[in-house]
Amino acid sequence: MGHQVRVKLLVLDLDGTALQEDGSLSMELIEAVTRIQQAGVQVMLATGRMMRSAIPYWMQLSLGTGPLIAYNGSMVAEMPSERSWFSWHLNSDVARLVVSRALDSDILTQVYVGNELWLSREDERAQNYIAVNHIPGEVKIGRDILRWPAPPIKILLQDNPERLDRFREDITPEVLGLQGRLFKSQEDYLEIVPAGVGKGPALAKVAERLGIGAPEIMAIGDAENDIDMLRFAGIGVAMGQASELVKSSARHVTKPVQDNGAAYAIHRWILND
Repeated sequence: MGHQVRVKLLVLDLDGTALQEDGSLSMELIEAVTRIQQAGVQVMLATGRMMRSAIPYWMQLSLGTGPLIAYNGSMVAEMPSERSWFSWHLNSDVARLVVSRALDSDILTQVYVGNELWLSREDERAQNYIAVNHIPGEVKIGRDILRWPAPPIKILLQDNPERLDRFREDITPEVLGLQGRLFKSQEDYLEIVPAGVGKGPALAKVAERLGIGAPEIMAIGDAENDIDMLRFAGIGVAMGQASELVKSSARHVTKPVQDNGAAYAIHRWILND
């Protein structure tokens, strides 16, 4: 039995982990999740996506009632009621700095305001993001994107990886000074959230509220934004296609996403079969 008794909570990242490259959930993963739920293990999602984009997968996995970590830890809400447990917003100074600089650099800028997605333009990258995430986006012309009624929950910048890395290097000191945090969730995605916010800190709050200790948690992820979550969980599992940095932050490495690495991890380290 071993791990089966010990793991009380499984936390799954979505993109690059639970989701196949075409954005679908495999039958293998759905069946593995069903088996561990029947064995008494609670399962939840932790994603950079907005809540409304994660809900269809929550329902498809039949996760029932429980907390969902969205916006890379900027919000935790109970599903399926969507009742907020915790939420954090960027302060206006850091949000204005990042968006203004990104617009000046002609980088595709996505601002998450309330439950809405605002875009600086609707190019191929933006259209692909909207299609993959199944959410509508509203294009704001020029500086209109800065006219939010309340500061954004997070900002997502999209460009080629090298340009984003240069932009990140240039802006990091100021962002940190204004109480922001930067990380990549994919090679071509740079995200900005409030300082101290992340999947790891959000998971720590969830675990405390659920009365579950870190050693009883298994978390699976694949990207830089998953590192603090993998380190917090007693059993952090990195996907096989993850970078060496992510892998070195995990206790185990599973197969890549195209080989159903998340389902494999469940079978190996929770079900022990």
